[in-house]
Amino acid sequence: MDLETFKRDIKTRYKSLSSSSLDPKLETIITSVNEEWSLQPTALSLAELKVLSNALLEEETAELQDSLEDLMAQKERIERQITRKRDDLQHLKYTLFNALEKHMGDDATQLEKLHQIKLQSIDLLDLLEEMIESAIITTLEKGSDIEETLHEIIKEITFETLNANVLNAVRIRRILSSILQSALNVAEATPNQANTILRGSMLGIRSALHKSIEKFRLYLLYVPEEVKALYREEYKLIEDELRQIHTLFEQIVHSLSKNNSPDMIEKLKSIGQDIRFDTEELSILSHETVELLRSKLSRLKQE
Repeated sequence: MDLETFKRDIKTRYKSLSSSSLDPKLETIITSVNEEWSLQPTALSLAELKVLSNALLEEETAELQDSLEDLMAQKERIERQITRKRDDLQHLKYTLFNALEKHMGDDATQLEKLHQIKLQSIDLLDLLEEMIESAIITTLEKGSDIEETLHEIIKEITFETLNANVLNAVRIRRILSSILQSALNVAEATPNQANTILRGSMLGIRSALHKSIEKFRLYLLYVPEEVKALYREEYKLIEDELRQIHTLFEQIVHSLSKNNSPDMIEKLKSIGQDIRFDTEELSILSHETVELLRSKLSRLKQE
């Protein structure tokens, strides 16, 4: 039997049927298969039954399939429009804050407050995830020194993103979680490079965290007292965070485990145990910063 001819015949017959009810149409087709092709429906081979089923499916669902494709095309157009509008919105926010900064002059207190509002208002994390994924994919495409390259790239991107003189505790977690989520996304898609991607990313995060805490410590030494007074409550939170720096990675992995495969999370945990966020150097730096912060807070209370 020529299966293509068989299929074409079924589709042509099905199209010609005027009934809107499914059962009468199927009964007509089954009868024609028996009479025209001398085939018993109960004795069809797998190939014949597959052709029959597919022909009926294609014809019965054709209208809905066309409608679905139209909706998908509309959805894609809307998504492109949303992306463009989101980019326009981000650009407008940057423009607005840059203009505001010019009007603030050199007032350090006002600029510091405005900087915090800017960080909260601009969707930096969305841009961050795209940037990290792009950086990882580009590094993979180059194909050499992947772990070392990712270490340096992730370190710089993370540090620049964390680069605020007030290390908001929630913001730190969100940034590091976003970076690791991006790394997990690419690792999931390229399992043969998963360990390298995750290890390079985590090394970069740890280095950036160390660099950011050191920068914050130096900031505390020289920042004007009136600026520190603005963030008295924030500093108390940071003090608590720094004291618990060794648990930071555990907290982030716990939050990531809800939306990632157990296999990827296990890889992350294993690499985390090897890299360790509770290294002596990082712990000492955190402790020194806590002591300095405590001293500054004590002085603020006395004023």
